[in-house]
Amino acid sequence: MNLKKTFLLIFLLLVGLWAGAQDQSYADCLSKTASKWGAPCEKCEYYTEIFKRDFSGTYQIDLQNVCSDMIEVKVAMQEQNGQWRTFPIKALGPKETMNAFACQGTGKYMYWVRKVNDTEILLPSDQEILTEYRQR
Repeated sequence: MNLKKTFLLIFLLLVGLWAGAQDQSYADCLSKTASKWGAPCEKCEYYTEIFKRDFSGTYQIDLQNVCSDMIEVKVAMQEQNGQWRTFPIKALGPKETMNAFACQGTGKYMYWVRKVNDTEILLPSDQEILTEYRQR
């Protein structure tokens, strides 16, 4: 009788662990590893009065997948005019990184994460981001 109870307890513990793993938030898989103000950015083309490139307002972040699963990431960076610079959905493998930037940044950024091929979680479109988060 005691052996049955032990097996039942082990089974219930394993089911509990498995059920908890199903509730994992993949947003926890993305970690900001670095951020920089004023670093050169080839895609930013702001110039001073003497036609010299000006990167003083550039804000860049590096994001890394810290989980062992492949994830898909959607990132938006806010510009000083309140608009959001959006980036295409990017798949990141374990330990892979990505860079995002705002040419005249505020330092604010947002991201959405899901496991690769998870059809239940919808990542927002660029238009949804631009209208929903306008002037935030």
